[in-house]
Amino acid sequence: MSPRILLNVFALFCFGIASLAQANVETDPQKQLEKTISSVIDILHDTEARGVEETRKQILSELEKSFSFEIIIRRTLARNWNQLSEAQRDRITVLITDLLIKAYTHELAGADKPKINFLKTDDLGSNKIEIFTTVSYKSTFVSVNYRLANVKSQGWQVYDILIEGTSIVSNYRGQFDEFLQTKTPEQLLELIESKIKEYDK
Repeated sequence: MSPRILLNVFALFCFGIASLAQANVETDPQKQLEKTISSVIDILHDTEARGVEETRKQILSELEKSFSFEIIIRRTLARNWNQLSEAQRDRITVLITDLLIKAYTHELAGADKPKINFLKTDDLGSNKIEIFTTVSYKSTFVSVNYRLANVKSQGWQVYDILIEGTSIVSNYRGQFDEFLQTKTPEQLLELIESKIKEYDK
């Protein structure tokens, strides 16, 4: 084997090792979540002028790296999913995604960047974990925990967020379930739209 070929093989081997090491870092659930949250905070506190829709797109693009909105939405609606038409499912998917983004980023927005402290990770069993964090802003501390599942072909994905011990999924599921006992899916869409607007006040 010529020295040039040998050098190329060696370089390729080193590149492969480096790529593997990088892949291992990215598949670590806490490191991936830290990276996602850091990116979201940077977007929220970027002084560059941008429209609401562009900000939403950028935040959603980052969150989708660690958050499974499909699982979150299905768990939020539970049995009520079957009551919706295909058009209503498409619409409610967009609305709940926006609602979750508003609820989540509400804890991270502000004049100054909040500090995220990663405390510990608990094994919940069945390929599920919970990552405990606190969001500190000036003298205020908010507990924000993330529950993740190891989803096939997707890796570790957030399927629920607990803010001060309250599950976002359980909270909205209870509200939506009670609402649909007496109201229509179309009225539910209007309710979610009103909840989104509350965060803009």
